[in-house]
Amino acid sequence: MKRLYLWLISMLSGVLLALAWPAHGFTPLVFVALFPLFWVEDYILERQQEYDRHQAARKALRISPKLKAYIDHILQKLPVSKKTDGNKILPVLNGVPRYNRISGDAPESTLPKRTRYHLFFYSFSAFLVWNVLTTWWIWNSTPAAVLAFVLNALLMALVFTLFHYSCRYFFKKGMRWILLFVYWLGFEYFHHNWDVSWPWLTLGNAFAPRPQWVQWYEITGTLGGSLWILGCNVALLYWFKAWRAQKRGMPIHSENRLRLSLRGKLLLFCGLVIVPAGLSMLRFATYQEKGRPVEVVAVQPNIDPYVEQYTLSPRQATERMLRLAQSQMTPQTRFIVTPESMIQENIWENQLPYSPSVKQIQDFLQEWPNAQLIAGISSYSHVRPEDSTMQGVRRLRRAPDSEKRFYRAHNTIIALSANADMPIPMHHKCKLVPGVEIMPYINRLKFLENLAIDLGGTVGTLGIDPGPTVFVSESPDRCRVIGGSYAGSYYSEPSKDAPLAGKTSQDGEFRFADLICYESVYGDYVAACVREGAELLFVSTNDGWWKDTPGHRQHASYARLRAIENRRDVARAANTGISCFIDQKGRVYQATPYWEPACIRQTLYANDKLSIYAQYGDILGRCCLPLSLFFILLTFVSRIIKRR
Repeated sequence: MKRLYLWLISMLSGVLLALAWPAHGFTPLVFVALFPLFWVEDYILERQQEYDRHQAARKALRISPKLKAYIDHILQKLPVSKKTDGNKILPVLNGVPRYNRISGDAPESTLPKRTRYHLFFYSFSAFLVWNVLTTWWIWNSTPAAVLAFVLNALLMALVFTLFHYSCRYFFKKGMRWILLFVYWLGFEYFHHNWDVSWPWLTLGNAFAPRPQWVQWYEITGTLGGSLWILGCNVALLYWFKAWRAQKRGMPIHSENRLRLSLRGKLLLFCGLVIVPAGLSMLRFATYQEKGRPVEVVAVQPNIDPYVEQYTLSPRQATERMLRLAQSQMTPQTRFIVTPESMIQENIWENQLPYSPSVKQIQDFLQEWPNAQLIAGISSYSHVRPEDSTMQGVRRLRRAPDSEKRFYRAHNTIIALSANADMPIPMHHKCKLVPGVEIMPYINRLKFLENLAIDLGGTVGTLGIDPGPTVFVSESPDRCRVIGGSYAGSYYSEPSKDAPLAGKTSQDGEFRFADLICYESVYGDYVAACVREGAELLFVSTNDGWWKDTPGHRQHASYARLRAIENRRDVARAANTGISCFIDQKGRVYQATPYWEPACIRQTLYANDKLSIYAQYGDILGRCCLPLSLFFILLTFVSRIIKRR
């Protein structure tokens, strides 16, 4: 087959994946989207195996020129009728043609072409098309988005090519797709947990608009969805190859150990699609909301991050937010959730109680003493010289003794109440956006710090909490945090009486985790917050820099998966939209229009029961990653042994 056709077939997978992705539309396409790429890989593997058989035969049957001349001399003396039989004097090994092929006289075009590196470029094209068509909106912020597209596609293509390469050495053909499952799930888990993490295109995220199909994410998380997609596409490939073999009059069982008829393989594909979805729908219909009711207000102030964020005064921005909140407040309201960077001041954390915006909010809460307001800020903290090697530490250059003065910048969430004497609890964003809030491996590559992309907030590598932080609202006028780098406030010691995850809260006490923007895309991180004791999930984000593109819609839909995985209600406050509430089954309520001021109120349920996924996290990923490393090592060892 011509290479152009293989390119086009491969890129068809990228187009189908993009068409199946949230905000584009037709989710069922994901069950067939990878089939074209898988077929190309299988076709190339067959060509390589044919080539390897020829090479083995040529090596096994080395015919000297003198012997070949002697055989030719004998054949010339045979009658014409016997020449055909004479041509079969030399044995045929593994289907290798006559001796003149083996001895090297055949034209090179009659031998299979070596295609060892072709698959990488085919798969790279497919994944690049998928990345560009799905996340093109990153271009709105910076032309450097091209690097993100290329890097992500490159990593995916390397994983897929490595799977193909490994299959040639030690995996039998009928079982080799298991290796793909291990490699791909291991890659997705790794891609969630390094400095250049980008979990946006985890295959399991494709089901975000269809929560009724994946209620079993409470067991497996999104990696279970990735496995489902891979398995269905492999089953479709098996059926297609059997159908093609039958059309050609060939046996349909010769390629694998799956001894099923053509109809059986089609039923296998349909069963892999229908059975998990059917079981999920049954769970969706029977699951009941759990927990204690609590009233929550979510505010969408709609501040343009490119214009108003720099022209509105901090007081005006806070007034707009409080005015919207006022329209939905009741005496029963316990929490007011506002967006990321809602307070338009850059504040030193030891000066928080004296901030005009903080005082303005506390004055507002005097009218609603039963409520607490959760707000985002850009904050700074002093760092001792002995801690200057920590991530995100910067030198305070304007200070007279700048060589000894260090600080860190943070993307921070604080909880405020009417009680101005309450220490202000806070959470520093842990999962940072690569290239915006963190430059990869900045301690080793210091020159990258100046390349950070400015998206209207704090830029450069930020300081983080070393672990998940959970707010414990003990009463309307008292709140503290557990987990993270500290508990209580910026000057308190770690709490020794932090409640255990799953422990029933006291009357009037609620525990919640506030996920800042990108944090809500990480299933394993959110599960860790729930293990710390979170009964509710809040999402504070500013998606305005993406403008009116699929980006903010994709981001909003991913929160539905976090609700299912952990069986937690979610309140989402987005600066420009989409703000909404999500129940424990992933259903969305009161979704607000994009780019309009809005405020919504809903009664949520604080659930303290742990799902299997919340309790154990990404088990699939933690198992597949070390297995992947083992198989990679085994591949190269097998290659060395076979060369000897």
